[in-house]
Amino acid sequence: MVNKQKIKFTTEVVRGLCPECEQNTVLVSFVPDFFRCTLCGNDLKQHINGKISYLPITVSSDKPPLL
Repeated sequence: MVNKQKIKFTTEVVRGLCPECEQNTVLVSFVPDFFRCTLCGNDLKQHINGKISYLPITVSSDKPPLL
């Protein structure tokens, strides 16, 4: 008997301004607070502080990359 595990994704699709390509575009998320621009493909983090903004994800040199 094969034990199949189900993986559940909660996707979110929003419109926003990508700071990398500077275009109003569709942003797609599979995990909370992290989005990918559908035009340029850059990964962004959502910040909410009085308004919703999307900032590029930066990787510091002393930490391994997320992906």
